[in-house]
Amino acid sequence: MTNFRILFMGTAPFSIPTLQKIITSGHELKGVYTSPSKKANRGMKISKSPVALYAEENNLKLYSPKGLRSSEEIKFIKDMNLDFIIVIAYGLILPEEILNLPKFGCYNLHASVLPRWRGAAPIQRSMIEGDEMTGVTIMKMNKGLDTGDIVLQDKIKINISESYTELETRLSLMGADLFEKFFKDSLFKNIMQKQDDTLSCYAEKISKQETKIDWKEDALKIVRRINAYNPNPGAWFMWKNKRVKILKAMEVDVDAEPGKVVDDDLTIGCGNKSIRPLILKVEGKQSCGIEEFILGNKISVGSILE
Repeated sequence: MTNFRILFMGTAPFSIPTLQKIITSGHELKGVYTSPSKKANRGMKISKSPVALYAEENNLKLYSPKGLRSSEEIKFIKDMNLDFIIVIAYGLILPEEILNLPKFGCYNLHASVLPRWRGAAPIQRSMIEGDEMTGVTIMKMNKGLDTGDIVLQDKIKINISESYTELETRLSLMGADLFEKFFKDSLFKNIMQKQDDTLSCYAEKISKQETKIDWKEDALKIVRRINAYNPNPGAWFMWKNKRVKILKAMEVDVDAEPGKVVDDDLTIGCGNKSIRPLILKVEGKQSCGIEEFILGNKISVGSILE
């Protein structure tokens, strides 16, 4: 197997399994780029990205530029004399000058079966819309948004009961295995498949507004949203001026007024059928099961939830 000079760019946990594969594969990792640290939470403490923490733990060369368009940054990357740049859930757009620097190009792992669900939130959108299957795609990057030629793809079935984190983990491991095959078989040299733009759809970033539960939606759609938003940002409703997140729920074959609590198990009416929460989290408290929640929060049968 040929050993390549690689620059890795990633920020989210989704990218770490592929980074691990690159480290253990014998390739020359020239460095790791990740998004700059941010101030987060009430104490405004500096929060480093998961990739930054992993790189520091493994003594990797770590870079966190605020942008990639300066002539100095482009020259710095050019001087690495790269074969590849691998980009996974990085967060910054690569300018065309950088896309053209590596000998074999820049390649991205995207968490969908392209051209379906281009964009920022492919995993959540596939879950919310009830797709039976999803997967990962390795594509050669161009200046468009997830429009590059497809090199490799793999698919898995979405389990109705799994959370976003669980599905993301499965996809990240699948993607790492796909990159191992990519390098081992030198598949980047094969003829790539152009995307059919007529089959594309866009996975918009999850907005704060849509995470509030709309009880008029069908129960199954609400359950899918709950799973897709778990653990963050979380699907929620208001009760006594506090935000209550539902982290896990099941569909129940009961018809009732949307938002109405219909029994002592906190079954809640929806546009079609009902849901029964299984795990909840009150603002400022730890998550808990439905029994513990009911003991600490008196929500009477007949109450209408916001």
